[in-house]
Amino acid sequence: MYRRKIFLVIFFCAVLSACSEQNIVNEIVLVHAISFDTVSDTLKSSALISNFKEQGNTELQVLHTESNSEKGILSRLNTRTKDPLERGQLRMVLFGKTPAEKGIGTEIHNLFLDPKISSRLQLGVADGEASELLVIIKETQEPFFLSDLIEQNMKNGNLPLMNLHESLFNYYGEGRDMFLPYFKKDHGEVIIGGLALFKSDQMITEISLKEAFLLKMLIQNSKNGNYVVPVAGKASTKQDEDSILLRSVHSTANYVVNKVNPIPSISIRLDMETELQDVPEWVDLKSEEQLIQLEKTMGSYFKTEIEKLLSLMKENSVDPVGLGDLVRSRSEEWSTQDFESIYQEIETTVSVQVKIVNNGSG
Repeated sequence: MYRRKIFLVIFFCAVLSACSEQNIVNEIVLVHAISFDTVSDTLKSSALISNFKEQGNTELQVLHTESNSEKGILSRLNTRTKDPLERGQLRMVLFGKTPAEKGIGTEIHNLFLDPKISSRLQLGVADGEASELLVIIKETQEPFFLSDLIEQNMKNGNLPLMNLHESLFNYYGEGRDMFLPYFKKDHGEVIIGGLALFKSDQMITEISLKEAFLLKMLIQNSKNGNYVVPVAGKASTKQDEDSILLRSVHSTANYVVNKVNPIPSISIRLDMETELQDVPEWVDLKSEEQLIQLEKTMGSYFKTEIEKLLSLMKENSVDPVGLGDLVRSRSEEWSTQDFESIYQEIETTVSVQVKIVNNGSG
């Protein structure tokens, strides 16, 4: 009898709590994503919100506002809703390409200071106007589509680890630069096209998903991620090169600073374990000789591609790998200005060792 009374008390407390939470939810407007665009020197901001309907149903809407200042965005958007905006469910902040190139330092600083912003928040750049992507997402009725898209491609695809915490670390840290996912429109849908690379708070250039995969392997142990490697063999019947689709099983990058002054010299060794997903018919997976040759071919190919990526970064004076931070940790006297003045001259030597595993040869 006593246990039954306790159960009833807990049950009614739960019911009352649920009713209270339902009433609270019905009295606020949840903000899921915010975008920033610059149109004719005017800042245009949009918000993807949940508008609660009867019987617990929700409908996504996009609110728009314009101003000459980044401050008070939610306050201005708040004038367009009957209930107050709540940013506790904010999962995505998206910048149009124009404001990203001009600089997003103010917005990043405001996010850093906001105690209600979740560490799960993702930042991104749109190829064009960011608000147009929010309108597309509204039609899907999936409020967290963009952040879920990033999470899925970090876990299973070519994107390196990113979130607000990582972006702030790269933005405020010495000797490294920030990078963000770069979104594009494709036949009316939103896709990830690669990464936007920043110098301080300004977007300098973007790289493809293939290059994002290379960056992922350079800065973290890579699990998953796909890459197409061109190959040629005596048994090939094609005039052009064939190709192999591989999946990264594991990778480890090791860095050695050989020299700090006057021009730093860094050796990079990348060890990869890969799984072959699709191979030409002429490749005999049971042949140890062919597998060894494929490992050498892929190692040479990745070495060249990584060298190209490092050259691109040096040419654009962006350092998402954090070579500056690496040199700083080995140097007694280091300054951002001095390193940036010699960054393009840094000597980087790359070696790649590929090991084929799980090739399905039985």
